[in-house]
Amino acid sequence: MFSLAPRSSLRLAGLVISNGKSSRCNLSSDVRQAVTKEERTARRAARKERANAYLSSIGSGAAAESAATTGKAADVSSSSGGLGFDASRLGWYAAVLVPTAFIGWGVYDENSPPAQFSRFIGLTDKFDEFAKPTRTKLLPDWNQIPNIPPDFPAPPTLVLDLESTLVCCTWDRKYGWRYAKRPGVDKFLSTLAQYYEIVIFTPSPDGLAGPVLDSLDSKGYVMHRLHREATHYHNGVHCKDLSWLNRPLRKIVVLDDDPAALQFQPENLIRVKPYDNPTDREDNTLERIMPLLVEISREGYDDIPNLLSQFKGMDADEIADEFERRVSNVRVRRNEITQRGLGGFASGRDLPPPELPPELSGVVPGQQTQLTAKDLVGDAPKSEASGAGVIGWLQRRQKEQEEHNKEKFGLWNEVMMKKQAEKRKRMEKLNQQQAA
Repeated sequence: MFSLAPRSSLRLAGLVISNGKSSRCNLSSDVRQAVTKEERTARRAARKERANAYLSSIGSGAAAESAATTGKAADVSSSSGGLGFDASRLGWYAAVLVPTAFIGWGVYDENSPPAQFSRFIGLTDKFDEFAKPTRTKLLPDWNQIPNIPPDFPAPPTLVLDLESTLVCCTWDRKYGWRYAKRPGVDKFLSTLAQYYEIVIFTPSPDGLAGPVLDSLDSKGYVMHRLHREATHYHNGVHCKDLSWLNRPLRKIVVLDDDPAALQFQPENLIRVKPYDNPTDREDNTLERIMPLLVEISREGYDDIPNLLSQFKGMDADEIADEFERRVSNVRVRRNEITQRGLGGFASGRDLPPPELPPELSGVVPGQQTQLTAKDLVGDAPKSEASGAGVIGWLQRRQKEQEEHNKEKFGLWNEVMMKKQAEKRKRMEKLNQQQAA
């Protein structure tokens, strides 16, 4: 048994015990001396001073380097005229602004050198693939449409917008997006389907406008539907270029609320006021413009844009007012001509009857009256309505035109009935498949 000696004594003996093991240490090393609190504080202060001196030396070197760089930049700016930009910054600005200026020049002026160069390398064609319609003929040829007789003449084409023209779209937090029909749209479509080839042309995608059109045109009055892929993107607007419709422009009339959509053919447009209030059930724009559209088709105008040029600057309501005024004036003139007759021979035909019979007026009892030709030869024979002369020719022509229009409308109704029957069969078949 032995007792452990103090640590200091073991150090002096040259042995250090650590974890129960002894090891030899260097006897020549100095014994660690105890440090007082004042000495420890002084050593810490000395270390801080050395660290601050080192950091200050580093900072002075960086400041000198920055000053040298600034001096060089100032020399460059002063040598370049005092613009205040270094060469690298000027290079970046030139790399961004110069191409942007050339691209803007080419977009603004189609005959500029940048535009010609882009056409030469084929860059313009790449842009046109996205800006222009996806196909050259947006509508099929008239004689290739199913259920159309080969000898049936092509009627005028009526192009209708969807949003804010036929329907109004609204959104609320409870129901989301909902669509309201414009007052009179059902009668408008059913009536004009007898006179026109109706086309719905909307800048909305098919996925959004398709369900709305299915609900709006449940009876199949619309013959064609065109969506965003059929528009021509120009000046930030999805335009409706009528030259791609595969129909003569002089036989096309358009109803739209946005004149910017008809930038290429504004002369074919009848502008309607936007229908953006679904609670407004007093709107009668479609009902008022319908007589003019029917008259255009009945009379067979060959140049509809020339006809619409008479109403330039007017919207649909103003055109309807002007048309009603002209019709009223024509009726008044016709009534005046009818009352005058031909050459004034029947000027008193529509006058009210006299108070006394002609044979008794001015006759005094017991006085002998003067004989007339009627007393000598009697009454003239009753005239029979004959087809000779100008009147007969006008009557025959009017009757032939009425019969021709009746026959044409009958054929058109047969075509529309066939289309409705086919659509009804397809819907029934689809419902049966869904039910199965």
